[in-house]
Amino acid sequence: MINTIMNKTISILAGLAFLLGNLSVQAQDSGKILDQLSSKAKGYTTISAEYTSRLQDVKADLDMAQEGNIKVKDKKYNLDLPSYNVISDGITVWTYEKENNAVYIDNLEDVQEDGINPNDLFRIWETGYKHEFKETKKEGSTELYWINLYPNDPGNKPFHTIQLYIDKAKMEINKIKVMNRDGSTVTYVVKGFTPNKPLDDSKFKFNPANHPGVEIIDNRI
Repeated sequence: MINTIMNKTISILAGLAFLLGNLSVQAQDSGKILDQLSSKAKGYTTISAEYTSRLQDVKADLDMAQEGNIKVKDKKYNLDLPSYNVISDGITVWTYEKENNAVYIDNLEDVQEDGINPNDLFRIWETGYKHEFKETKKEGSTELYWINLYPNDPGNKPFHTIQLYIDKAKMEINKIKVMNRDGSTVTYVVKGFTPNKPLDDSKFKFNPANHPGVEIIDNRI
């Protein structure tokens, strides 16, 4: 009996040692991969990307997909969706409702949520997250690194995990899956990615002249 218990204990300890060792390797691998990703991202003066997003919520019986494109320059961004165009110059945010021809103006610091800022989408792993290497997998002919991000302050985030899928050959983000606390998930798949394309600053300010008759709702104090 004692030998049996000892053998089981040794097996458990050996398994635990293997697991801890494996986690150490995973952490090292994920850190190395993300460092390479950050190093490449630092060379981007601008980013232009096309993507699809898919919101899935089993509880609400919701499965909604849409296409969008985003332009990023420094702290500025322009996010264009079928129903909305969200523009920021790094200080002000304009949210334009296309169907209603109305624009809401806010200070960026007043409307920033604890979710994902479009401006940080391609470098989100750099601050405030633990990371874990999961596996290397193939989707079609593309080989991807799968790395999970976990927020350091989970109680202040609407999500608990972000799954990053990185194109191994290009060392670029291929897909991002956000696992929300309410059980829903949002998946972003990058369809086109163009760094360092010249972008005029006018793309990061809302111009009422381009939208005759637009209703302006200014929420700034």
